[in-house]
Amino acid sequence: MGFAYNNLKRICESLGEHNDALYAVLAIAVFKGVMRPTFTMMDKKSDKETKKYAAFREGLTEAIAFCSYIATHKIFKTLAPVLAKKTGKSEKKIANGLSLFSVCLTAGVLIPAICNVTLKPVMDFVKKVNDKKKIKFGNKPEQGKLDIRENAAETNADIGSAAAVYSPKLSPNSRLLMESLYNARMQNYGMKVGG
Repeated sequence: MGFAYNNLKRICESLGEHNDALYAVLAIAVFKGVMRPTFTMMDKKSDKETKKYAAFREGLTEAIAFCSYIATHKIFKTLAPVLAKKTGKSEKKIANGLSLFSVCLTAGVLIPAICNVTLKPVMDFVKKVNDKKKIKFGNKPEQGKLDIRENAAETNADIGSAAAVYSPKLSPNSRLLMESLYNARMQNYGMKVGG
């Protein structure tokens, strides 16, 4: 118990000492970039192409977010010494404040703006590349599927009737089944069927 407590205390102290808002948002971006596309691909209700498109878009969004957080953090970090000299405050405290500000600015303004500008052209380019690959490998558009269902009797009243048994719409297998059902029904009524 004491060993676990000491380790937990040491981890918390270390995280508190080197706390930076950047680490939290980068971890979130990585987890979202992995988990969201994974769960999208696991959706059984959507078709394969839609799932691929959505998963790629989600992964790309999180990659843009990850890079944006790092870039803005580096830019704001260069301002910390300048502001510390002008204000006379601790450079570490100013750097932490700027880190939080850069994360908020990036998440609220920059990432949506960058995604708005870049996602559509990138997704259009990927779609063109995929279409060219399909044509290159000879994939043809889906044609009408062959309906292999056998015709069945229209209503319950038709089942077991002589008309349904000998209907030309039924396949040979269905005709045999219906004929055997009809014969069994007639035998139950004490009627002789056949020669």
